[in-house]
Amino acid sequence: MKTNLRYLIYSLLPLFLLEVAWAREPLRGQILDLKGQPIPSVQIMEVGRGVQVSSSDARGEFSLILPDSVETITLSFICEGYRTKVMQLVPQEQVYRILLLPSDRQLSDVVVRAHRLQQVSSFAPLSTQLSTLQVLSSPRALADILGALSESPEVQVSDTDGRLAVQGGAPGETQVYVDGLLLPNPYTLSSHNGGRRTTISPSACQSMRLYSGGYSAAYGEALSGIVALETLELSSMPTNTELSLSLLGGSVASTLGSTRAKLRLQADYTDLTLMNKLIPSYYPWRRSFHSPSFSATFASDVKGSKIKAQLSYRHMGFAYDRLPSRLSTLLHTSLGEDQWYGRVTLRRALTSQLQWELGGHTQLRDLAGTELEHTGDRVQEQELYAELRSALRWRISDALTWLSGLDYSYRDYRQTYRRGREYRLGFRDHLGTLFSELSWLSQGFTVSLGVRGSYSTYLRDLGLSPRLYAGYRWGIHLLSASWGYYQQMPSADILRFTSSLTRPAVSSTQLTYGLVSGGHSLQLALYHKWYSRLVRSFGSSYPLTFDQQGGGESYGANLIYTGKMSDLNYSLAYGYTHARLSYDRYHHRLTPDYLSSHTLKANLRYWARSLSSLIGVSYYIDSGATGYDASLEPVSIPHRQRLDLSWTYVISPRMVIYTGCQNILGTTNYWGFDPSYGHDDPSGLRRTPSSRMIYLGIFFALGRKPLNI
Repeated sequence: MKTNLRYLIYSLLPLFLLEVAWAREPLRGQILDLKGQPIPSVQIMEVGRGVQVSSSDARGEFSLILPDSVETITLSFICEGYRTKVMQLVPQEQVYRILLLPSDRQLSDVVVRAHRLQQVSSFAPLSTQLSTLQVLSSPRALADILGALSESPEVQVSDTDGRLAVQGGAPGETQVYVDGLLLPNPYTLSSHNGGRRTTISPSACQSMRLYSGGYSAAYGEALSGIVALETLELSSMPTNTELSLSLLGGSVASTLGSTRAKLRLQADYTDLTLMNKLIPSYYPWRRSFHSPSFSATFASDVKGSKIKAQLSYRHMGFAYDRLPSRLSTLLHTSLGEDQWYGRVTLRRALTSQLQWELGGHTQLRDLAGTELEHTGDRVQEQELYAELRSALRWRISDALTWLSGLDYSYRDYRQTYRRGREYRLGFRDHLGTLFSELSWLSQGFTVSLGVRGSYSTYLRDLGLSPRLYAGYRWGIHLLSASWGYYQQMPSADILRFTSSLTRPAVSSTQLTYGLVSGGHSLQLALYHKWYSRLVRSFGSSYPLTFDQQGGGESYGANLIYTGKMSDLNYSLAYGYTHARLSYDRYHHRLTPDYLSSHTLKANLRYWARSLSSLIGVSYYIDSGATGYDASLEPVSIPHRQRLDLSWTYVISPRMVIYTGCQNILGTTNYWGFDPSYGHDDPSGLRRTPSSRMIYLGIFFALGRKPLNI
């Protein structure tokens, strides 16, 4: 433990040894209402490029660094409850005073669907963006980021452990990034067939976006998609105290400070004991899932330097009994995990055209479990992950931007497994990366060319990943295409056994057409992915053996329609996926059991003015899947369907009640096939521990500031 703490200190120390250069005075302004009161958290967009360039702080103030060549700039000011204002400003020494008029609709337009078909941007042919309120009011989410993203059309939700299966890829092919840094362990513990949740609270995030198909070279390597989380900026941290109580637990968060720096302290406690008592579970729980956590978040903005930092601790655990079909005695399964986490990021404008980004984080994880697969077995894991990232963003001209940087990560994984005898496994890896990306955006047309090169000391493997994106918007139409080559490190479950591997790879191509007219939009995305060097496992003895002769392809289409009628917002999405892959125990190409060829999703959001309520309805149905027994003979998995409901009651800007229920009809849905499944279901078909999940929570703020949603 002392060694781990020393690694933690050494990993964090370089983040505080920073030297920054001060930039010249930016274009400044203050945004006010008709009473002369400042308006915080106003989004400031550059009309010409369609991108957000700044936001107002708690005093309604904003600043913007402009190139010397820019004589005028057209900005739009967007804020919930106020009419959008567009102004052409001339860079000069004076401070602009900008007045926003109140909107006639106010809360009636509160977040009803994910943002799609935005202005053309680098490597984003298909993406979904969420706000905190969208997560909290999503019928599927149960106040969790992972659940809300599961409603995205490009995601299949039939996976056994609740993670995201994107565009025919396995759940592990989608990675999570926080402020541009890879989070290696972003999910909570899971039971044998239970769902996972993200360890990050949506209230701690400024934005949450899922990229599928293609993404920037600034991110790492993922074979299917990226979940990019941006934590709260200084201007989005109101100085108040927020509390929440729900069937899943409770939390309290208090923010204090000034317009220059703020500190947010938060404590959360999650416990599914009450949930398991209200809705019977298939598992005889000895202790339901429980997880206390504590975090401290700091943000400052001084003369153009934006610094964000976080320290947190989380414990997770559960215990239950089960009887696998291959055993005659009960397994008394228990699992517990402790996580320590620290992060620091800095953004600094060195000149009017050059911005420096620096960041680093570290995660220390301790896990212990008993009788997970066999009578008397025990497992202990310790893992340390640390990452440093530095990048320069150079705005060469109004149309041309260059991004380049380096990324270094260190991973030390150790596992002790006792099953009759003791096995000690592990690995230590240094991963160094250089990335560069050039983007050109003008008159609705954009081209981005990126490349990422990395070297792993453990695998002794050098990888080069080029990426290309092009898009054009004309009028109400948007056409884009992307191609990329992606390589992803194998999971720790594989690396602990051997270093005689290279990285699995995917060549991914995607075409997207979109049409936006008024409150309606239509989007069609076609994709093809070719897999190579997938890892296959052999034998049932321990330890396992592997080769990399796996591979295959997946292709498909997503058709998405969204519409709006007064206070009603709706969307309908159809997805077709075909995949034939050889990996894991599948030694020849088969359709993975987590995929369904046809899926249909429908979502409705209705703002009931008289009830001050946002009502959500979500429906999912698929065509079923195919599982495989121990001899790889196909087993039919019936089609799945689920109806989810939610109700968001806005009592006041400082108090909101959320309720939701997944699978309100109690439909029996089988998520896959497992020949080692328990005696309670000898057919081998897997299902979740509970037929339904319900959520009831109240959120309120103490003080004059509204809830940060």
